Amino acid sequence: MSTTFLEGIIAFFVAAVPGVGIALLSQYLQQRRENMNQQRLYASARRLMALEVNNNRTSLDAYWRQINQLDSEHHEDGTEHLAAMYYGGLIGYELPQWSFIRWERLEAETYAAFSEKELAGIDQMNRALKSVIEYYGSLVTLTDSDKAELNKNVSGRFWGNDLARDRYSTFTKLAAAVQEVIGAPSPMGQ
Repeated sequence: MSTTFLEGIIAFFVAAVPGVGIALLSQYLQQRRENMNQQRLYASARRLMALEVNNNRTSLDAYWRQINQLDSEHHEDGTEHLAAMYYGGLIGYELPQWSFIRWERLEAETYAAFSEKELAGIDQMNRALKSVIEYYGSLVTLTDSDKAELNKNVSGRFWGNDLARDRYSTFTKLAAAVQEVIGAPSPMGQ
């Protein structure tokens, strides 16, 4: 090999090394930026989901306490307790509105911000909240046949007792769904 050819190859490599170094540095910095953005996205998703979970749990807990206080005598018997709640105005109480938007619109790339246990816990809690809505609706909604049956009671004094007997099984399901949400630790570990 000639010296000029060897010098040409060496000169080529000497000239290429800074370019390769700059390209590697650029790639490293780009990857670092992407990782930092991803970490910010994950942290934001976790904060927003924690807010949604905690607000839903707090709202349900306050509401559950409020409607149970309609029984001013605090009956131990479940049917009597429900009847007292009916007489106290349970039918006129509307459920608070819970938010499921952050959970339902969670982008696929942000699922990685949560552990498998957290995802399962949030899903279970939200399903229980939806059950609360269904059971509570059944508990306080009077159908035409319910109204006709209640109107048969001429004095109207015992309508709450009759309704409580008919709907006590729904109330126990409601209470179980409520406890699944507020009685368990937060799925977000807070």
